This record gives sequence, C-alpha cells and structure tokens, in this order.
Amino acid sequence: MKLIPFVLSLLFFTLLFSCGAEKEENEALKEQVIAIHDEVMPEIGHLKNQQSKLIEKANSLENEASAASYREDLNLAAQSCESAYDNMFVWMRQFKSEYDEMSEEETRAYLMEQLRMVEKVKVDILSAKSTADSLLNVSI
Repeated sequence: MKLIPFVLSLLFFTLLFSCGAEKEENEALKEQVIAIHDEVMPEIGHLKNQQSKLIEKANSLENEASAASYREDLNLAAQSCESAYDNMFVWMRQFKSEYDEMSEEETRAYLMEQLRMVEKVKVDILSAKSTADSLLNVSI
C-alpha cells in the first residue's frame, strides 16, 4: 500500500522533469530561429541597394543589343533581391514568439517549421546577394 504513493510521486517527478527538458529544448530551438534571422537581417539594406544598382545597370544597357543576355541576368537578379527582401518580411510578420496556447509538442513542431522557413529565407538572401555582387562586378 505504501508503494502506491511512491510510484505516483516518481511518476509525477518524471513528468515534471521531462516537461522541463522539452521546454528548454523548445527555448533553444526558438533561439536558433532568432539567431538565423539576426544573422541575415543586416543584409536586407545591402540587398535593396544592390537591387537598385542592378536595375540602374540594366537600364543603362537598354540600347546595347550585344548586352541583351547580360541585361536579362541583371533584371532576374534584381527580381531575386526583391523576392528575398519580401520573403524576410513575410516570414517576420507571421512568426509567433509566444506559445501559451500550444503544448510543448505543438511548440516544437511549430518551431521546427519556422527553422525550415527562416533557413530558406537565409539561403535566398545570401544567394541573391552573391549573384547581385558578381553581376555588378562584370564590366562591359
């Protein structure tokens, strides 16, 4: 009979500590998501600047038939810059930083999805920036 309270106490503490560990894991996951955002957010201004330069350069080559392919590449790169810029702000608007209405399991699933999304935003930003930088360094 004395075994039942002991088993119940053991079960209670096991659940308590496992929930605490899950909460800590979710907090670490949230910090990882925010860290990726913080890493690429400073590139946003540079991205918009590069987009303007790409458009300006493409417009300056409008009357040069020999540069048609290069002009098209410049315009595509400008579109990539705009898309990467927009995607960052779309992601930021939909990101939830409070999870009171979610269980720890739901929070983990949400944060895993957010991690996937913000990693894609990062790849898009860095790719657009790299392409823009390389195209703007071409001299015709």
